[in-house]
Amino acid sequence: MNRTALPRYQQIAAALAAQLDHGDYPPGSRLPAVRQLAAAHGVNTLTALAAYRLLEQQQRVEARPRAGFFAAAPAGSIAPRRSDPALPLPSTAALVDLNSRMSTLLLLADDRIPLQLHMAEAAPALYPSTELARRLQQTLARQPELIGAHLPGNTQRRLTSALQQLAQQRGMALRADDILPCHGITEAISLALRHLTRPGDTVAVETPVYFGLLQTLQGLGLKVLEIPCTADAGLSLEALEFALRHGPAVKCLVCVPNYQNPTGGLMPDDNKRALLQLARRHGITIVEDDVFGDLYYGNERPTPIKAWDRDGEVIYCSSFTKSYAPSFRLGWFSGGRHHQALARLQASSTLTVSPLLQAVLAEVLESGDYQRTSQRIRQQLAAQMHATADAVLRHFPKGTRVRKPQGGMLLWLECPPGSDTTQLLQQALPAGISFAPGVVFSAEPRFDHCLRLSCGQPFTPALDAALATLGRLLALQLARCKDVPAASFPPR
Repeated sequence: MNRTALPRYQQIAAALAAQLDHGDYPPGSRLPAVRQLAAAHGVNTLTALAAYRLLEQQQRVEARPRAGFFAAAPAGSIAPRRSDPALPLPSTAALVDLNSRMSTLLLLADDRIPLQLHMAEAAPALYPSTELARRLQQTLARQPELIGAHLPGNTQRRLTSALQQLAQQRGMALRADDILPCHGITEAISLALRHLTRPGDTVAVETPVYFGLLQTLQGLGLKVLEIPCTADAGLSLEALEFALRHGPAVKCLVCVPNYQNPTGGLMPDDNKRALLQLARRHGITIVEDDVFGDLYYGNERPTPIKAWDRDGEVIYCSSFTKSYAPSFRLGWFSGGRHHQALARLQASSTLTVSPLLQAVLAEVLESGDYQRTSQRIRQQLAAQMHATADAVLRHFPKGTRVRKPQGGMLLWLECPPGSDTTQLLQQALPAGISFAPGVVFSAEPRFDHCLRLSCGQPFTPALDAALATLGRLLALQLARCKDVPAASFPPR
């Protein structure tokens, strides 16, 4: 297969594998740091990290907590696994460093941590794995040339037409030339930022904000302007307008108006229209991340900001990773007046998206399977979210605040004053429980008392017991902090 047809991270992994085969890195030797690998290949750190993770799955490299990546021992030799009981659990101290947050949280996907609530992921059983495998096999049997060729024109038109219909259902009238598939939300946002900005520019984001975006921005040499976001109404328009009037010049705004990560906030339609007008007055482009929009709990999907865009200043980014198949890593974007420039940038960096996966996605959308599957997934997520939120209110100390979102798979908790959720995570890991502490959701130490829970796992007695354990650990922490008996902090 032509290497340039591979996703960028696979190209980097293949190049590094060749160096390993050549003996450039003997077994046990340290490999380049993620940032060094990213700089060497002209990509962001997330792409470089994905290359290392692929090689780790292939047992070519091994990750050592707080040390980096190392060349693995030859096949047949005994090499310690990350989940080896002799190895220490990851340390939360690395979460203070913005560049280490993603890799540290990925290390929490450890066999010794059965209750993993730290990533925005649903249980594998929730996704149509068997059906998707069947479709992949059938498509490959019919069109084996998809392994080594570009997507045939007729299949490309079918996929584009299906995406146009999906956009129409969301209130967006897009032409075929306005749509391009991509490797998920991360690639779409990275392309937008690379097009709109230069190192040293300022980008406005919500706060709290997804930690992966912070790392992407830092990798591109960009400054971050954090705008408050609440679980009630999403991004604060008042705070944004004040910042645009009195703060540094802003090149663009990246926001998640539908079930924001991590708060789960849903921006009202009136606010979305007002945000568009505000951005127009100040001449900034909106990069809209709609990755959670299809996971609505009610009867109607929330409308994207892009639906009201008449000037082409909204770059709309969507994905199927949360609502259909995480391993697909497939998304799409519509760049408005920036679209052709983004298409050229994508062609020069990743060249193409897997023809096989695009062909399967076209069938999934045309058959109605996506709509049926995403409906089942969001119904299950709604039930799990309600059960998890209720358990938090039962088990956590009085004063813990949690607002049930109207969609998505995330629950944002504000714990009582004095809480240190990074310390709480370090105490929870030996008990087999993980979550995302508030410190990772800002470039500043603003949310030490907060944490994010994934509601993607089925609510079981084990999960209920785990939340009870977290509640007890937090109560003890607060008791030590205030030097009063733990009984003074009864479960709510």
